[in-house]
Amino acid sequence: MADKMDAHITLTTSDDPPASLTVARSALVAHSKVFADMLSLNLESEAGDKSISLAETEAELKPFLLMVEDKGSELMNTLLELGEGDWETFAKLADKYDSALGRKVVEAKIWYVLNNTSQGT
Repeated sequence: MADKMDAHITLTTSDDPPASLTVARSALVAHSKVFADMLSLNLESEAGDKSISLAETEAELKPFLLMVEDKGSELMNTLLELGEGDWETFAKLADKYDSALGRKVVEAKIWYVLNNTSQGT
């Protein structure tokens, strides 16, 4: 039997129709205290994939999940394309799902914007 931490979780989005996004349990646990707590409650239950319904759309979740799954260059390209509203959504998700790494990404973006804006004045 495979280790339960190696299992995958299916995240169901609020899109119409809903999208199903498959993410490694270990990645969610490593980068989100909320998912870690939620999934620790189910560790003793049967093995296999689990499904969690979320209030966010696939588009809203994509940058956050790329970060969680450590998708390097794909994450960087996605972050570079994010608009101001998308960054706000990313920051809210980092807070909602209690992601220290997500907060660091947002802090880096704020630092970058502040330093590049102040140099132009």
